[in-house]
Amino acid sequence: MHHGHSPIVLPSPMPLPLPTLGHLAVEATRLVHERRGIGRYVRSMLPEFAVQRPALRFTLFVAHRRDIAALREELSRLHPSLNTRTWIETVDRLPHTDAGVAWYPWNFISPPAHSATCIATVHDIAPMLQLDHRWWKVLKRAKYRARYGRTLDRAHGVLAISHFTREELLDKTDADPTRITVTPLAADDLPIDVADDVTPLEDARVSGPFFLTVGGQDGRKNLTTVYAAMDALWARGVRVPLVQCGPSLARETRDRIGRAPWLRHVGFVNDAQLVTLYRRCSALVYPSRYEGFGLPVLEAMRMGAPVICSSESSLPEVAGAAAQYVRWDDAEEMSRTMERMASEPALRAALGAAGRQRAALFSWRSTAAQTLMVFEATTGARRVVDEPLATPRVVPVGSPEPLTAPAVIRAATGLHGAHDA
Repeated sequence: MHHGHSPIVLPSPMPLPLPTLGHLAVEATRLVHERRGIGRYVRSMLPEFAVQRPALRFTLFVAHRRDIAALREELSRLHPSLNTRTWIETVDRLPHTDAGVAWYPWNFISPPAHSATCIATVHDIAPMLQLDHRWWKVLKRAKYRARYGRTLDRAHGVLAISHFTREELLDKTDADPTRITVTPLAADDLPIDVADDVTPLEDARVSGPFFLTVGGQDGRKNLTTVYAAMDALWARGVRVPLVQCGPSLARETRDRIGRAPWLRHVGFVNDAQLVTLYRRCSALVYPSRYEGFGLPVLEAMRMGAPVICSSESSLPEVAGAAAQYVRWDDAEEMSRTMERMASEPALRAALGAAGRQRAALFSWRSTAAQTLMVFEATTGARRVVDEPLATPRVVPVGSPEPLTAPAVIRAATGLHGAHDA
């Protein structure tokens, strides 16, 4: 019987607020000594975590007790409160941490925390994609495939530093797409107003225009094409040298030092010197075949340096319309583009202005905020991680054989083609 009463409408349930993270464990074994972009990432994130979560406590895990004093000095430089909020232990204690989240910023979860939520930052999967078919390279590639597989099995969440890296994980592993969040890098830790330090240029006897390369020299950085482009420039009478900075030398670079009149390698540089090189170069040349992000591109754009880069992997995602793109394997196109950059001030100015605008879209503050959201969203997803874990995604080897070149090649045959089509 209808009495004319309106039906009762229950209010929609309010979403529960995310728990605030109180204690973060960080696998920091490489923090003191790692000066490449991956180390800059961690050193930029920690002070942002401290600012955005004033009550957050940290436990950092180092490889050896002798690293503790140096890490304390590093923390004092990063943020005034970090030392008072941070406990430092050796990494063998990480599995037993009572932190809510354990963060592994160097690609791999090892050793896994038993009760904390495990989050890994994956920068790229280049180590498992080597195209070198020499037997020891095939073995190394198989080892890294196993390491990535174990990390994905252990992770409650994965931070990918670009959409490209995320897609690589989904395409070449069995990663769960719901667990991967893109948290791009930034370059706003580089000081804009620092005074010029021209020491590397003076040491290299460079006083005029120059092109610049920054970073490592492994094969995927594609320096072979840059060197061919420089030979072509020099042959056409374009006397603009190439200045290189970075921690190590590839064999092809060592072979050219003293023989190539255009090559100047200045080694590792500090931030003030790096900023000076970016400010003064005619262009950063970055024709990498494979990058997880490409931090030097963003750093150069922040400083107003024109950028010439390849259109491969993550680089268009980072540079947008603010770079001059070339095919990675076309030395002639690269040399013509470099010649234009050296001879057209208006082009350099336009790319420099566009680069500054592009770089301003990225900030460590935003990256840290997104990262903390992932930490806190997954805090309730704890699970006990017991060894042995799920079988790594590696084709099993049959009966044991002596570790010889033919044996490794036979064992790795299935590995080499899996997931990489």
